[in-house]
Amino acid sequence: MPAAPIRRNRPYAARMAREDRREQLLDVVLDIIDTDGIAAVSMDAVARRAGVTRPVVYGVFTDTDDLLRNSLNRESDRALAQLADALPTPGAPPVPAFTALFDAYLHALVAAPQRWRAAYMITDSNTKAFQKRINRLRALLVHHFAEALRPALPADADIELTAGHLLAALWESGRLLLIHPDAYPHDRLLRSLETLVTALIPDVPGR
Repeated sequence: MPAAPIRRNRPYAARMAREDRREQLLDVVLDIIDTDGIAAVSMDAVARRAGVTRPVVYGVFTDTDDLLRNSLNRESDRALAQLADALPTPGAPPVPAFTALFDAYLHALVAAPQRWRAAYMITDSNTKAFQKRINRLRALLVHHFAEALRPALPADADIELTAGHLLAALWESGRLLLIHPDAYPHDRLLRSLETLVTALIPDVPGR
């Protein structure tokens, strides 16, 4: 009589507090987006990569949309938190203020590369909701840039467009740092950005 097949149980997932499990699963969502793109995110995929059963995932999130929505909210909040203290403020000397922001931004990318690779859509992570959130982040940065530039530029300058151009240079610098860090290291990019903002600001006392 043939021996009965050995049943191999799935490894037991250690119990976690609900909030800890939520953070673990959202970490997994970000990892999937970073490696495989947003279309690869599903309740099954998250359960497999986390090493848990589907009921564990369903015990925290209702469906894939809920997973993605919570991931988007968490990562956008954390991205803003990384930059909040460095955003230039009106009245501050603009060149050192922008240089400090550029430095903080480049450090933020290195500190949380998965978050920012998703933001840059280096892996296919584009949805309408995702793109809307990225556009909101960019608009917020343009607003802060414009308000910081306003006191330093001539009255007839197109402040908003200049701020947009400055953000475009910063955004491209971040992309280069993420994709080609050896060719475009932090210090090289920071020097270039500082040169750009210095050229934009008229030579006035206190800049």
